[in-house]
Amino acid sequence: MEDSRRAWERARERYPADAHLPLPRWATRGLPDGPAIAWEEIARISAERSGAISVYVHIPFCETRCPFCDCHATIASRSAREAVDHYVETLTSEIAAFAALPGLAERPVTTVHFGGGTPLAVGAEMFERVVRILHDSLATHKATEWALESTSRLLDDAHLALLGGLGFTRIHVGVQSMQPQLRQILGRREQPHKVLERIAACLEHGWVVSADLLYGLPGQSAAMLREDIALLARAGIHGVSLYHLNAGPHNVRFMKQHGLAERDETRLREDFTVLAEGAALLEKLGFPRNHVTHFARPQDTNLYSRHALRGEDLLAIGSSADGVMGPYFYRHVELDGYGNGSSLLAGGGVYTPTEERARPLVTRLMAAEVMPDGLDDVALAFCAELEAAGLLERANGGGAWRLTTAGSWFSGAMCAQTWGLYDDARTSR
Repeated sequence: MEDSRRAWERARERYPADAHLPLPRWATRGLPDGPAIAWEEIARISAERSGAISVYVHIPFCETRCPFCDCHATIASRSAREAVDHYVETLTSEIAAFAALPGLAERPVTTVHFGGGTPLAVGAEMFERVVRILHDSLATHKATEWALESTSRLLDDAHLALLGGLGFTRIHVGVQSMQPQLRQILGRREQPHKVLERIAACLEHGWVVSADLLYGLPGQSAAMLREDIALLARAGIHGVSLYHLNAGPHNVRFMKQHGLAERDETRLREDFTVLAEGAALLEKLGFPRNHVTHFARPQDTNLYSRHALRGEDLLAIGSSADGVMGPYFYRHVELDGYGNGSSLLAGGGVYTPTEERARPLVTRLMAAEVMPDGLDDVALAFCAELEAAGLLERANGGGAWRLTTAGSWFSGAMCAQTWGLYDDARTSR
C-alpha cells in the first residue's frame, strides 16, 4: 500500500491533469472522414480482412435513470415504446448492412457483448429479436461468448430463462455497492441480499459472472469497498471491475449535491487509497488485473475488452458505439440521430503510421500486461521509464510488465503519451 501511494505521488507530478481512462483516438484527434467516406472505407477494408472478430451491440435504454450515472441513456417507459421500437428496427437494419459487406458474415465471432444502458430494458421480445438476427447474420458458433451488461433487478427468473435459451454465457452485473446506505444514495432499489440471490442464480446456470463496483462515492471508506469485494468473492463471482465515480454532463446534479463536482488533491488521494486497498484485496483473493479496470479469476477472460490483444477487429453496432476495422476506427452518431438521418455513422479515420507503431503498446497497457515480444526499442525504453516511475512492475519472473494500481489510475495519461512516442521530436532524440 505504501509503495502504491508513493507511486501515485510521483505520478501526480508527471501527469498533473485529472485522471481518466484511456480515450479512443476519435476523442483526441476527431473524425477526419465524414459518414459516407467512413462507410466506404469500412466496406473496402472489410473485403481485405479475415480472421475472428468481436462484436459490440449498444442498447442505450434503462428502466430508470440512476442519479450517479454519466452514461447517455433513455428511459424505456411505456410512453417511449415508439422510440424503443424505432431503435431496434434501425439496429437490425444496421446488422444486415454490416453482414452484407464482403466476407464479414463468414468471419468467426469470438464474443458478442451487449452494453448500454441496460439492454434487457427494451423488453424480452425486442431483445430476443436482436439476438436472433445476430445469430442468423454473423458466423457465431458454439464457442462464441454471448455477454450482457445488466442490473441485478432485471436478472429475474424469466429473464434468466430467456438468456439461457439464447445461449448467453457471461453476465456483467452493475452492482456499484453492496452497502445499503450507499445503494440508497445511488438509486439502487434492491437490498444487498437480493443482489446476492440474483448472482447465485446466474452462477447456477454455469455462467461467468462479473460485477461493477464504484469507488469515490460520498461517505465511502476503503473498509466498505473491501467488505463489498469480500462478499462478492465469497458468493463465487469470477470478475470485478473497479470504476471511479466521475463527473460528467449527465450527473451534474448528483455530483454537486454530494460535493463531488470538483475534487481537490486531498479528496483524490483519499479516492486512490480506496482503490489501492480494493485492488490489493482482489489480487490477494486470486483476481489478478486483466484490464485497466477489471480483475478476474481464470474463468473470466474478459474477451470483449481484450479483443485488440488478440488482433481482432471490433464490429460495433448501435448509437455512439466505437469500432475498429484493421487500420480504421469509426464511431456512430448519438442516440438522437440514430436512425433519424442519412447515416448511422458519425465518421471515422485511419491510424497514422506513427499511431500504428504505438498501437501494440497501447493495446498491452489497456490489457494491464505488457509482454516485450514484438515491441521495438522506443516502446521498451518507455516501459522501463514507466517502471521506474512505479506505473509498471515486473511480472512473470521479470519477462513482462504489468500495470500497477498507480498505473491504472493514470492509464489515460500514459496511453495519451504512448500515442505520441513515435513523433519526429521523440524519435530524433
